[in-house]
Amino acid sequence: MKSPKNIFLTLLISAISLLFLFTNLSSQQTAGELYEKALYLEEAKGDLQKAIELYEKILKLFPENREVAAKAQLHIGLCYEKLGLKEAQKAFQQVIDNYPEQAEAVKVAREKLSVLLKAQAMVKKGDQELRMTKIKTDAEKMAFAFISPDGKKLAYFGTEGDIWVRDIASGEDTRLNQTPMFDYWCFWSSDSESIAYLDVLNGLHLVSVKGGEPKTLIEADSEFRKAGNYAWPTGWTSDLKMIICYIIPLKRISAIPISGGEWKEIFKFSDPKEAEKVSFMSLSPNGKLIAYSSAKSGNEDIYILPVDGGESIQITRHPASDSWPSWSFDSQWLAFETRRSGAREIWVAKIAPDGNLEIEPSRVVQGSTNPSASGTAYNWTKDGKIGICISRSFSNIFVANLKNGKESQLTDMLCMDVIPRWSPDGKKIAFISDRGEKRDIWIVPSTGGEAKLITGNISQGQSYMYISSPSWSPDGKNIAFTIWFGGEERGIWIVPAEGGAVKKIKFDYAGHIRGTDWSPDGKKIAFAYSRIKDEKNPIPDSRIDYEDIYTIPVDGGEPTRITKADKEELDFKIPRWSPDGKKMAFVADDWTKYQEGKEPEGICIIDIQEGGDPQIITKNQKGFMLGLDWSPDGKNIIFPMWKKDKLYLHMVSVEDGEIQDLNIEGHWPDLSPDGKKIAYTRFSGGRTEFWIIENFLPEEKK
Repeated sequence: MKSPKNIFLTLLISAISLLFLFTNLSSQQTAGELYEKALYLEEAKGDLQKAIELYEKILKLFPENREVAAKAQLHIGLCYEKLGLKEAQKAFQQVIDNYPEQAEAVKVAREKLSVLLKAQAMVKKGDQELRMTKIKTDAEKMAFAFISPDGKKLAYFGTEGDIWVRDIASGEDTRLNQTPMFDYWCFWSSDSESIAYLDVLNGLHLVSVKGGEPKTLIEADSEFRKAGNYAWPTGWTSDLKMIICYIIPLKRISAIPISGGEWKEIFKFSDPKEAEKVSFMSLSPNGKLIAYSSAKSGNEDIYILPVDGGESIQITRHPASDSWPSWSFDSQWLAFETRRSGAREIWVAKIAPDGNLEIEPSRVVQGSTNPSASGTAYNWTKDGKIGICISRSFSNIFVANLKNGKESQLTDMLCMDVIPRWSPDGKKIAFISDRGEKRDIWIVPSTGGEAKLITGNISQGQSYMYISSPSWSPDGKNIAFTIWFGGEERGIWIVPAEGGAVKKIKFDYAGHIRGTDWSPDGKKIAFAYSRIKDEKNPIPDSRIDYEDIYTIPVDGGEPTRITKADKEELDFKIPRWSPDGKKMAFVADDWTKYQEGKEPEGICIIDIQEGGDPQIITKNQKGFMLGLDWSPDGKNIIFPMWKKDKLYLHMVSVEDGEIQDLNIEGHWPDLSPDGKKIAYTRFSGGRTEFWIIENFLPEEKK
């Protein structure tokens, strides 16, 4: 038996230990809170200087919290890199020197430092310093913006799809069109007086910056479009009478007269095999050279080819993907997108008049132009500047108790966390996230906690990969997912739920695959499939440009088409097996209705065993649907629908089509196995930034 003195000493030691533990936990929490605030300033607000101040405060106050301190030091370097300052190199070196045990932070710092040192050895800048100017934008109104060749205006399509022009000096906006059809992507004429744009059905239109009635150059329902083709403008002829377009998927360049009439073919490959792996083409403003990106060498690189014929000249030779070449107005410089530094960036190379490389590629601006972004757009001005638009949205994963309405937030990162899927035992939730600049599958406990990366071993080192559509196997041991884009990696994959080696389902057909769902008996996987015209080796019974639902055995084999549309314009997507495996629900799109300004979507159900036509169970649907799920008893389907400019979850009866509002803001719903809780995605904000970059061109080789 212990003496009173020993008991007292034991209690005292325990109390001191608890005090130290509490103090340590409190400091970690405070360090974490400061880090999140700094991250918010850096990524959401773009206030890099204040973010640096907070990161430095973490280093000063919490040096013992080495994990957070290492991340803070790394982000100091990332902020300096975005600002184009030389301090970035020193900051990255300090991560390596001061935190050698923090492997992840050190790895990123080494990669960043390597790129900086290579860039320094490659070129030197002129007397003027690199300059970045941020243009004020309205994130609630502006989706993507494009600077005019004279550098005085921004053309942009708004969140509702209309085309606008903003005078940069005054900030005054002018709406150029108003249509129920969503319009996107703007292409300036070289005199900054006209804008070409595409509609959601890839019809091509033209409008004056002074306003007036837009002119349609390619009708959305034209024979050209019905054949699966569309035109992507890349420039204008010198007399401004024709728009030069890259014709997809024919892989040729044509000039389309503004006044109407016959198109002029400018370039097509004499050897069809040369064109097979071409992804984009652009004609130089002087009309003499074609720049194109191609994977013919096994990796996507930039090539130059004289319009009059000759051999292609390979401009880039890097393991990362180089794509989307864009000429400067003087035809001397070529900008392109690349991930050679690990982040998506814009680089430039100088091209000699004969098409050869004159100055090696160098970076326009240090730091990603697309930090986990929804998208990026860039274009040149006549005086050699580049305008970069970054549009980014944020969303997180939530769980709500359907009985009492209590809600909890599972993720709180400044990124896109989407498509939650419950594990069969209800203990975990898999989801897609673009944290870290790549879309990967993560798993988080359904009660909250730290998320775990599952697919990092397949996305690591990839220049571009679109991982999506997680779906658990019925035994909870594996997760199926798709890689929508990504060359040979494209297809359906399976990864162990605990992480590890991935396995690709044998699928011998080309095309785009998404929307996977594992059958309740574990034997098949459903998916949505589409392909373009002239796709090499498509599924034999597939339609051009429209999605259909298929199933495939988990062990691989021939796909079976589930949906058969009498109406060609119908798209089918997001398949979900019923709990008993006898039926399948999916979303149907009617693009004809969309073109007429009507609501295009509905939920359909089809009997897998008996076949027959799909049964539409929703009416008067409002807005685009993002996900759906069955109730465990198979009597209802949960889906999102617009209400007061926000998406709310609703429930529709399979039997009578009656719709009930669940009054939960969110989309991509997924019910827990017991049906008592629901996981979903909710938008938490976003931003659109526009930057003008100048003085980035290298002066000479060293």
